Amino acid sequence: MRTLRLALWPTLLLLVACQVPVRPEPEQAPPPPAPPAPSAAVPRTAPVEAPAPAEAEAAPDPIDTGAELFAFINARLSQPACINGEANRRWRKRYAGHPASFARHVEQILPLMAYVAAEVERRDLPGEMVFVPIVESWYRPEALGPGGPAGMWQMIASTARNHGVRVVPGYDGRLSPVASTDAALDYLAALSERFDGDWRAMAMAYNAGEHRIERAFKAAEHRRTSGERRQPAGLPHVTYEYIAKLRALSCLVSKSEAAGLQLPLEARFVPLVRVELPPGANTLDQAAIALRTDASTLRRLNPAYRQGRIPADVPREVLVPGTPATLLAAGRIDGAGVDTGTGDAPTVDGEATTRDAQGRRHVVRRGDTLSAIARRYDVALRELFRLNGLDGRSVLRPGQELRIDP
Repeated sequence: MRTLRLALWPTLLLLVACQVPVRPEPEQAPPPPAPPAPSAAVPRTAPVEAPAPAEAEAAPDPIDTGAELFAFINARLSQPACINGEANRRWRKRYAGHPASFARHVEQILPLMAYVAAEVERRDLPGEMVFVPIVESWYRPEALGPGGPAGMWQMIASTARNHGVRVVPGYDGRLSPVASTDAALDYLAALSERFDGDWRAMAMAYNAGEHRIERAFKAAEHRRTSGERRQPAGLPHVTYEYIAKLRALSCLVSKSEAAGLQLPLEARFVPLVRVELPPGANTLDQAAIALRTDASTLRRLNPAYRQGRIPADVPREVLVPGTPATLLAAGRIDGAGVDTGTGDAPTVDGEATTRDAQGRRHVVRRGDTLSAIARRYDVALRELFRLNGLDGRSVLRPGQELRIDP
């Protein structure tokens, strides 16, 4: 994946004369947590009470404020988030060179960031991965880069095909936040398995290719990664800078006050949800009427459908603001506002599911993705990979049968 080289919000890249006053820490592993204090012993004569019946947990409220989102991301960041290093200081200085502009642009992308953050957590990936679309395109679903990369994850056509993203006349799945995010994060999940969860190696491989990183590890005779120390040696300069950018963004978000930033903590937004386009809708404008949402917002969030037309035989999952009216229209809640359990986890129908002595199996249909199948059956994506000998680069084919249960 190549970083978008367009002049996106140039004010963010203005250099300032003064150094951002962040107090970094050395790039090293954090000390292990202290063991928990032992609990007081219970006398043998003390009566043992039966545990109270567990109450059904209410579904968690979706993230809808800046403060909730940043706390959510910070909880998944590797520590220390701020390190010493010239490249890290340089990128903190560039991103925070105009603090008000930085905060304003971050506020504009909060809904998409929250959507990606939830998908990152679903796959148990490091929090740094939430910043990849900022480095690539500043979360612009419609972004087109020089040389062919497209979408907020900046995929080239061959990468899209290798990860099951449809690119056909009238529809470019790279411009779909749903399809591209699924593909990018499935790939990063595979890279996490390959590189033992090292987010720096994952990001380097996303930027330069995993085979190139493996060759660099082999030549270096170690598997240490560092953007500042340019490890492993022999990678492109842009790949080391990629790590520095992700580190800088992590530092600025986790220690915004020290950097002189005022992040949009109080900003409120409507969370985005993924829903199926209504049957019979041939344009996004028609779909907007059925989904009771704003047509211009639907088109802006889903530029994969060229000129807003919906071709036959292409994926029909889109992002929409999850207002009560839209959730009701999409069948996500009932008339009383109760979650119906549909939407992100579609009901499994008999045509797609079989069962034998070894458990459930899924017959792949056109438009299926590994992450969508994992959500549908409520299984871990990594388990789906393991059971079927797949990884994030695997391409599903209609008629292919997948094991769901061990």
